Parts: sequence; structure tokens; C-alpha cells
Amino acid sequence: MSESDLQRLLFFVTAISVGALWALESRFPFFKNRKARLKHARVNVLVGIFNTAFSSFTTIGLLLVLAEIRPYWQGLKGTIENPILASAVLVICLDLWAYFWHRLNHQVPFLWRFHRFHHHDAEMDVTTGFRFHPIEILLSELCRLPIFALLGIGAVEILLYNLISFPVILLHHSNVALPKGLDSTLAYLIPSPNFHRLHHSALQSEINSNYGSLFSVWDRLFRSLVWREVTKELRLGVEEP
Repeated sequence: MSESDLQRLLFFVTAISVGALWALESRFPFFKNRKARLKHARVNVLVGIFNTAFSSFTTIGLLLVLAEIRPYWQGLKGTIENPILASAVLVICLDLWAYFWHRLNHQVPFLWRFHRFHHHDAEMDVTTGFRFHPIEILLSELCRLPIFALLGIGAVEILLYNLISFPVILLHHSNVALPKGLDSTLAYLIPSPNFHRLHHSALQSEINSNYGSLFSVWDRLFRSLVWREVTKELRLGVEEP
């Protein structure tokens, strides 16, 4: 599949995911009686559109630098002959990097200054998955350049990872009330909605946990997992100015 095919598929899958989850939030909301949903969504979607345009330019710059490096260094990708296996390994590596980058955004005060913009959304829903500070986007691009060079990652791998991870990210930010058994079962593989709601808790002990983006296994491996029954009384957001 070509880069342009992956781009079109990514747009289609993202649009379908947002529409489906928005409808499910309306029919089966976890936090009920939320008002002004459209106004709340409009702000987050506008931020997301701006960030998409902004990140397109930064990603192009990133790929141009990587293209200059590739003739001299193939990275981890160059050591794996099977292309399917190579793609699977690189997706896992990308998600591991996403975990550590997310964790750094909570533990480094300078990075938290921008990442807390995402956590200030006290009415988290599917559109919160688009709500990130542009400076966080820029810093993410700069910091992942050496990681991508080391792995030998190109546009196809980035698009493939986004294609797989975006629906999961939108799901775990959504206000959909999944059956408890399904939610807890999903949490063994991916960050389920309740798994990620604890990450958006106003409690400091919970906000600094459950960092996984695509896979939840990293939180188990690196002991950042917090798990308890999530009730409607859970307070979201941050308790700082």
C-alpha cells in the first residue's frame, strides 16, 4: 500500500471513528447530563485542525532529514528482511517511544507546562483526543527525530502506526460507557476508556499513571499502572491554575 493510500485510509478511519464514538457517547454516555457538547467539541476540533496542519509541516521536515540519513544508515528496519515483521516491530517500538514520551511530559516540569493543556479538559470526550498544545507537537517532532533515525522509520511506518493507534486513542478518550467486563478485558491489551479516565483524574496519584497510547502492557512492565473501579464521581482535569 502506497503512502497516499495510507493517508486516505487514515483520514477515512479517523472520520468514521469520531462519528461512531460521538454517536455512542450520545446514546451510552459514562458521564451523563453534559451540556454544550457541541461548543466543547468545536474548541477541541479547531485545535485539532490547527495541529494537523502544523504537524504536517513539521513531519515533512522530519522526513526530509530522515531521507538524508537513510543512504548511510538503515537503522533497525534494515536488519529485518521480512517486511511484515519489520512493520510489526517498528509499530511496537513506536508505541514504546510514545509511552516514554508521554511519561516524560508528566515528569518534566517544562514539558508538563504544555501537556497540561490536554488535561485541562474536565469534560473529556472523543474530541479530547485532538486537544494538544502546538508547542507539545513541535517538541515531540524534535525529540523523536533521533529515535526515528535509530529505527530507520519512514513515512509508511508513521502512517501505519497512526492508522492503528488513532482509533484506540479516540476510544479511550471517549465518554462511552462500555460494559464493565468488556472494559476491563480490553484494558489487558489496550488502554480502555476506564483505564484512561484514571489517567485524566484530578488526583495526582492517578494522573501520573496509565500512560499507554496503543498498548497497555507498557504500564504493567514499567509499573505505572493504576487500576480501580471508576465511578461517575471521578473528577477529571487538573487542580492547578
